[in-house]
Amino acid sequence: MDQKQKLELGGQIWQLCKAGYNRIQVLEELGISVQQLEDCLSAFESRLPGDAARAMEECFRRDNERIEEVVEALMPIALGDPDQPLETASDREFDLALRAGYAVLGCIDARCKIITASRPEKTSVREGSVNVLAWLQQLHTGNAPNE
Repeated sequence: MDQKQKLELGGQIWQLCKAGYNRIQVLEELGISVQQLEDCLSAFESRLPGDAARAMEECFRRDNERIEEVVEALMPIALGDPDQPLETASDREFDLALRAGYAVLGCIDARCKIITASRPEKTSVREGSVNVLAWLQQLHTGNAPNE
């Protein structure tokens, strides 16, 4: 039995186990030996961490892109019009800028969590703060990097 067949059979075994079958029922259902069950299940389970890591990385990337879009849309509102300071703005304009500012801060917090979760080897709080500040400066000047 080649590796591809082992993985396919391992996937079937995994699905049956998830459905509540015990090992004896799996053996009877698939008509395989105990050794085949062990080999195929081991081969399948050994692939799971890599597949899960790739799926998590893709989710982190997508979440980061969504947050980036929200910040890019709200940052100009949060910063306000440079020609008209917020001190002279109406209550409605001030409230809008304030809400946009809180939303941007929420996005920054979410992005920090994504960065921390996707790069656990970087444990320095100072390093993370510098990265976020650099990102904000680039975003504010319009030179945001494409990740």
